[in-house]
Amino acid sequence: MAKPAKKTAVRQPSSYELMGARIQKIINSPKAQQARDVTVHRLPDEPAADWARFLEEVAEAENVKVQHVGGDGVRLTWTVPAE
Repeated sequence: MAKPAKKTAVRQPSSYELMGARIQKIINSPKAQQARDVTVHRLPDEPAADWARFLEEVAEAENVKVQHVGGDGVRLTWTVPAE
């Protein structure tokens, strides 16, 4: 008789990880990459704490400028350092 397959727990991504994936997709779009400029907004279902954490982390990144737009929006511009 065959052994039953082991059930592996699938970890669900956190709300912060989901928001990060959404923003990463926007930033990695060809249009944003070419312009090195993108505006992103916090969605109503995304926790304010996650948004605040994202803003803190992106503000620490080198070569990234953060400009607040409206209530829950930011314009991100960046430069690519010469190698």
